[in-house]
Amino acid sequence: DQVRIVALAVDTDSQTAYLSVVRGQGAGANAAVVSIRPGGKLRVLPLKDVQHVVAKLPNAPADQETGQGRRRRNQRMESITDLAFVKGRVIVAGLSNEEFSSTLRTLPFPFEGSHNGTGVRIFHGAHGRYETSSPVRTFVSYDIDGDPHILAAYTCTPLVKIPMVELKPGSQVVGETIAELGNRNRPLDMIVYTKNGRDHLLMANSSRGVMKITTEKLGNYKGITERVPGGGTKGVPYETLADWTEVRQLAELDDQHALVVRGTEGDGLNLEAVRLP
Repeated sequence: DQVRIVALAVDTDSQTAYLSVVRGQGAGANAAVVSIRPGGKLRVLPLKDVQHVVAKLPNAPADQETGQGRRRRNQRMESITDLAFVKGRVIVAGLSNEEFSSTLRTLPFPFEGSHNGTGVRIFHGAHGRYETSSPVRTFVSYDIDGDPHILAAYTCTPLVKIPMVELKPGSQVVGETIAELGNRNRPLDMIVYTKNGRDHLLMANSSRGVMKITTEKLGNYKGITERVPGGGTKGVPYETLADWTEVRQLAELDDQHALVVRGTEGDGLNLEAVRLP
């Protein structure tokens, strides 16, 4: 009843899944972390006295609704759209109140003080223009030609690579759009996995299923800088996995399996282990 799963993570050593969940809406919503052990035992983790540190976002959007019509929303709710722990740092995607409101923040761990982010500008092929206000929806870290990168996906679905060396507080960066994967779609989650000695990217989507994307020769694709008309696709090729329907969240479980949150009839949700393709 009004329970929303925000994120899924897996401790591959213990095979324990962790779900970040929210019950309710708006300011009155309650958040919790639920662990699920092999065999299906659920436990709500007690967070009242848990040790923790806090990183402040000094330039988050104002807590107010802006925009018109379907675009009217409170951008404060998109201050954080995704995050990941990468090589001793927490990378946080979301919005800020800066000129380039699309932002990637790199926070050294453990946290100290507050951190301005890096403003991100990308070319959105489906829209035929450069954009600075659309947040990254989901991302992974991946080495391209030996250099650490962020692979980021946006609504309507540009796939963008950003060198991590360029993520400097208070600066601005132009991401390189290496694929347009179709409009009228929202990326939900991504993972990278290795099978038969080759790396692959899986991306779950709101209306275009789960895409299996090759990571070979990502450094060879030229950036898209012209409009991609008619909801078409361009750039890095992909395969849509016909059997992976209604997938909302993804995590790698082991070398052979992924753990997914999958929608069912009647607005239900299942947690399922599926073989990696």
